[in-house]
Amino acid sequence: MLCLSKKENYTSKAEEISNEMQIPKKFLMKILKQLEKAGLLKLKRGVSGGVKLVKKPKDITLYDVIVAIEKAITLNRCVINREICNLSSQCPVHPIWFKVRNKLIEALKEINFLSLLTQDVTT
Repeated sequence: MLCLSKKENYTSKAEEISNEMQIPKKFLMKILKQLEKAGLLKLKRGVSGGVKLVKKPKDITLYDVIVAIEKAITLNRCVINREICNLSSQCPVHPIWFKVRNKLIEALKEINFLSLLTQDVTT
């Protein structure tokens, strides 16, 4: 997503993304398919094919991408399914996981790909 955000018309070839981001092409294609399924990009196969963002980088957040790949934001599995842990009803940390998770989700929703491109990474 970051690589595509930098490209003219937000379009690139999978091979270029693979090289630039140092991701094996086979693994990249799996990621791209998940992102396409989530409606974040479009894959076009064939000689004139490529990968294109469906939205502008300012309209795509880190939250969108993480949920597209991971399906949920989790810090601890009991946050998603309380029944996994026999101690969740008496655990003093359990409610903290919910608060931390919610703050993380808020922060991830505030970070879009345009901001990632324009921030100073040296600080």
